Amino acid sequence: MRPSQKGRKWKSHGDEPSPRERREMQGRAEWDEDRGDEEEYDYEPRRKKAPLLFRLVAWASLTVIFFAVGYGVTSLAFTWLDGRGGERTPPNLVTSGEEAERVVNRPVSGDGAIQNFVTISISIPEGNKFTTRQIRCAPGLKEDTIKQALSSYMDAVKESKMLDPAAQNLNIFQSGEWLYLNMNKSFLDSLKSLGTEKSRLLLTGLVKTMSDNFAPVSRVKFYVDGKEVQDKTPVDLSMPWGLGGRSS
Repeated sequence: MRPSQKGRKWKSHGDEPSPRERREMQGRAEWDEDRGDEEEYDYEPRRKKAPLLFRLVAWASLTVIFFAVGYGVTSLAFTWLDGRGGERTPPNLVTSGEEAERVVNRPVSGDGAIQNFVTISISIPEGNKFTTRQIRCAPGLKEDTIKQALSSYMDAVKESKMLDPAAQNLNIFQSGEWLYLNMNKSFLDSLKSLGTEKSRLLLTGLVKTMSDNFAPVSRVKFYVDGKEVQDKTPVDLSMPWGLGGRSS
């Protein structure tokens, strides 16, 4: 309603209030500058917000509704997939006693990961021939697996008294076809005590084990305590060894 229709009498002349009267009316929310020239003046009081408790209850109810709808849609989707033959069982879930026993018996690393063994064939000299023995090595870097295979081979020849129990490998390095083995002095002393023929068999079995399992390894160069071996008796270790014996 226009102020004139409410019976107000302007002190100023004319149909419009004076600036002072307009300011007073603005203070009482009776005058709107943007609607001063409109035919009608509608005053709408400010809307009050609902109490905080009511708003929290409303939001909680809306959340519950969304959760229920999502749960229902997911349940229907799984039912539909099951009807079409879909598989919801994780690939690593054990579903039978046999599978559980197999998992329990598999080796586990320090971080809890299940390991898969690597099968290695070692060639052990017996008389003038070689016998094959299968061993299992834990997976890892190639040089680590070579070290495990070499240790198993040395343990096997120690059983037949061909190698001194104190003989051991100090370092391993592999590059392409070449395998470098740094042995201790007890290894060299064992070769000297064996003589030429048995020493050749022992070294040939070692090279065969490496070449059969760790391609492209075909030559093995021996060091003793980090130094090249200049002594050529009973076998020449100054040059690398292959399956045919000493390689040039």
